[in-house]
Amino acid sequence: MRGVAHDLAVRAKLMAQHEAGVPLETLSVRHGIARPVLSRWWRRYQEEDLAGLQPRSRRPHRSPTQHPADVREAIDMARDFGWGVQRIADEVGVGHGTVQRELQRTGRNRLPRAPRRPVRRYEKTRPGELLHVDLKYLPALGKWPEFEYAAIDDFSREGLAVIAGERSTVAATRFLEHVLTHLPYRVEAVMTDNDMMFTMRYAHYSTRLTRFEQALKSAGIEHRLIQPRTPETNGKVERFIKTIDDECFRIVRPRSSRARVGALQLFLEYYNHARPHQSLGGQSPVTRRDAYFTKARA
Repeated sequence: MRGVAHDLAVRAKLMAQHEAGVPLETLSVRHGIARPVLSRWWRRYQEEDLAGLQPRSRRPHRSPTQHPADVREAIDMARDFGWGVQRIADEVGVGHGTVQRELQRTGRNRLPRAPRRPVRRYEKTRPGELLHVDLKYLPALGKWPEFEYAAIDDFSREGLAVIAGERSTVAATRFLEHVLTHLPYRVEAVMTDNDMMFTMRYAHYSTRLTRFEQALKSAGIEHRLIQPRTPETNGKVERFIKTIDDECFRIVRPRSSRARVGALQLFLEYYNHARPHQSLGGQSPVTRRDAYFTKARA
């Protein structure tokens, strides 16, 4: 059988049988080994005895298409600098395919991922000390797309969310007013990203205040902005939005805007009052909030 490397014991047994008078044709049919292979073994056995039956490498003696060792070394060294395949090919003076094959041979065809920046985790010490706010685009269930505005308290993980038909600073301000009305404690600070509905920080008129910022200022609430390209800073609200997706919308699968709003309201009631939260030691957000104020009054 082609491609099978039979061990020395098998080869020696077959050659002994042939030496005892069993034809090679018979051995070939009986053991499923090609007749020319048995002939080659027999020739080696006659010339070198058992040593001739040792399995031998099938690698060709010459590889005219293989590049010299210095070329392979240059490719490997260039990869150490994080160069891509095309740049290595241009610098070393070989083809793109040659570099690709060499990198595959050495297991370096994929560049290692850059180490991720460590995330500094934190948690506030009281309800309302910091509120995370963000929004997410929702696919249209009717004629127009909708947007989910969400907020979560850093300490208690108490969350609120609404669905609006527009993405604007007016809608964001309405959501803020909704949040301040429904939370039973004072909000000291709000954290958002740098979207222009929240802030004009990177707009042409960077000193102007959005309606959202004006509402915060009127309520005496500090507005904290995350640094560009650091979405993990506001990760708690992003995780909250993902939880709504995973545990509400992907399970209920509402087919209308009204059904989606209803499903969200029911889920928020469950999320805040009954759902155990891993980071809270299995408590629900409202349980942790109430425990804080009970302890504070004691």
